[in-house]
Amino acid sequence: MDFPVSKGQFNERDGIQPTQYDENGVPFGGPARYPGMSSTPPGDPDRYEGNFDPQTGEPYPHMRRRADGIIGPALMLVDTDLATATWHGSVLVLAPARSPPPTVVLVEGGAPSMPFPAVLLDTFRMTAFYRIDIKVGLDVSREKRVEYRINNTGPTYRFFVPGQTTEWRFAFWSCNGWSLSVSDKEKKELGGDNVVWDDLLQKHNAVPFHVQVCGGDQLYSDKIWQSEIWKPWLSIKDKYVRRDSEFTREMAAYADEFYFTHYAKCFFSSKFGESMETIPISTIVDDHDIWDGIGSYPDYLQDSKVFVQLKEYAFKYWRLYQAHTNQQLARQHGYFGSHGYCWLKQFGPYTAALGPDTRYERSLRQIVSQRSYDMIFERLERLPASVRHLVVFLGVPIVYPRLTYIEKTLSGIKSLGLTKLGFIAKQRAIVNIWGEPELSDDMNDHWTSEVHMAERKAFVLRLQDIARRRNIRVTFVGGDVHCCGAGRFASSTPAVAPERDFRFMPQIISSAIMNVPPPNIVIRAVHSSAKTYALDASTDEMMYRLFEQDVNGKAPPNNNAKLLGRRNFSSYVEDLATGSLIVNIHVQNETNRGTKAYSINVPALASGNAV
Repeated sequence: MDFPVSKGQFNERDGIQPTQYDENGVPFGGPARYPGMSSTPPGDPDRYEGNFDPQTGEPYPHMRRRADGIIGPALMLVDTDLATATWHGSVLVLAPARSPPPTVVLVEGGAPSMPFPAVLLDTFRMTAFYRIDIKVGLDVSREKRVEYRINNTGPTYRFFVPGQTTEWRFAFWSCNGWSLSVSDKEKKELGGDNVVWDDLLQKHNAVPFHVQVCGGDQLYSDKIWQSEIWKPWLSIKDKYVRRDSEFTREMAAYADEFYFTHYAKCFFSSKFGESMETIPISTIVDDHDIWDGIGSYPDYLQDSKVFVQLKEYAFKYWRLYQAHTNQQLARQHGYFGSHGYCWLKQFGPYTAALGPDTRYERSLRQIVSQRSYDMIFERLERLPASVRHLVVFLGVPIVYPRLTYIEKTLSGIKSLGLTKLGFIAKQRAIVNIWGEPELSDDMNDHWTSEVHMAERKAFVLRLQDIARRRNIRVTFVGGDVHCCGAGRFASSTPAVAPERDFRFMPQIISSAIMNVPPPNIVIRAVHSSAKTYALDASTDEMMYRLFEQDVNGKAPPNNNAKLLGRRNFSSYVEDLATGSLIVNIHVQNETNRGTKAYSINVPALASGNAV
């Protein structure tokens, strides 16, 4: 069979050398800048000409453009400098390439600031990407409302920054789009795109969030594979011939245009785009930002010239739209990793936020490279002494029910010639366009997949060491799975209270803000495997029964109290009096209006924690 699910089935390289990288972390032979017109097939909706004037770069009205032709702004939290009490952020705008570089002016209750200048990150056709770095001094004990304007004209936007000694509030969400298999009927039954977005923005307007952590799948790019341009490559039967086939100029031109335009439409013609004007983002990457399952396929696909170079185009636009950077400036802008784009930021003096890149370096051998792990922990050692909480944002939850029974079923799919899998038969075909079992990437994506269990254990144990020595509570937050819930790692000894247990690490699962939840039968199957497991001799893990009541006040379907298949987002507030982090998962109501909150208290780790 072609898809490996155990350690003994890893090696399909047949002597292929590992990908070689240049000093910027990009594979040699990566995407070139091909001149000339796009080869986008006529009728494809993701065309530059369908959204921008090809002669001037002026966006068409449906792109929510400003009168000066600018798309945006999109705010991002860069970091908080505790030594200088300064909030650092950036503003991304897209502008016609012939226009002068834009500026940003801040107003903090008095006269406007001097204009902050723009840095040109890149251009596509007649459109330019600009990053404007801004900074705000933090008051000692007062939250501050900051207004800003682009070019000191047009609308006035606003955001909020905490004081040096006031609480931070942040939101987390994931899966901001629809899978290709979701019908219009299903979307309508859920209330459309914006039920949860409207609730998030309503809560922000009442009590502002200081940052929104976008937990992966900020858009769904899977439709890139629907183009006719890939058919000749996909039709190659011999998988090793397909692996070695060239990434053509036409493929390169199509990929460049697709990702540019798909991002522009999804980000700036949506409630997400509206939210970025007023709530700074901080993003991590998951598969659908690139395409479904990237990194979790066999070597002959992962190392194929088409996959390797198409991934570079996808990450080019992830950097531009989601990270406000480019290949040359990424390290200067705070992203780190052997080849990927991890980040570590201060959400004020008491909370640190870690966003590992779990996609760029991913393969069936690893989720994150050893060198990148070392770089992460080198930075964690330098956290300020004031930090009480370390929140680790991962695309896929690290505490989640085992899916071993599905993995074992998949191991025989190809040999038996099966094309469907039992209870999911009506949901999706099993063999994907690459001839691999459709669910194989989903299984291999999980930290709890057999192929990643050793890496998972090593990561958690290193975090335990940080928690013990630095007296920091570690909390995991993840999305991806289109349902919500909570679990934890903890000491196996029941007598150790969470407040004194450095092994106590909660897991918050919050997904999806837009996409359709799994069918109840899938939730039931996963729920049935949600047992207590041992990480090692001293640590076990389990899921909480958080949902004894559904949003309608009744028992959840089949009494599945550990995972709830409804759309949601989550919020986090520092309780400065107790040191706790107060978490709420906001779950969409059955009426498709508003949400119901389910609360979790994450206590700080007491000094003199138990061994």
